Amino acid sequence: MIVKRITITSDLRVMVRMAANNLRPLDFRCGEVESLTETLRTKGRPALEMELLSLFFYGTWQGRNRYSRAVGYALFTDNADKYEAWRRCWEDKTYERRLLLRMRGFLHYRPVPCPCRLEYRGRPVRQVTAGGIFFSRKQYRIFPSILDARVALFEAGRNPEEFRIVEEKDNHPQNPK
Repeated sequence: MIVKRITITSDLRVMVRMAANNLRPLDFRCGEVESLTETLRTKGRPALEMELLSLFFYGTWQGRNRYSRAVGYALFTDNADKYEAWRRCWEDKTYERRLLLRMRGFLHYRPVPCPCRLEYRGRPVRQVTAGGIFFSRKQYRIFPSILDARVALFEAGRNPEEFRIVEEKDNHPQNPK
């Protein structure tokens, strides 16, 4: 599922705006996820956050939000391969709990803002995926921080040494007056 928004209502219901990722065009619908609502009401907010992190870590849910960023930050800072982490979590539940707690520590983390973009062999990059590198002369992706750019390369499985991270303020020199 591709998740756009996760909202907790005043009556402690978990509402999720999501779409099936195998149907095009994407049809986003908002609805209550009863299992998550039950977790929130019985076990509390920390247990709900751990469950949501687990859904994003194992790839059941996808999207660009604070949960997917927390998973990416934790794996990047630990220099852990996602598939190796999955295997270890399958074998060792205490490792899984420690890893999810580490991810939970990144839920409210905001890196120092420093707008930047990626360049590959001198060309601005629009998108980096495991399947390819996409370029555009006019449009390129602006990352909110250098850490976010590094995490995007890490998640795509790309060698970060092949790319150059360019801060946006360096590209637009101001006219001296």
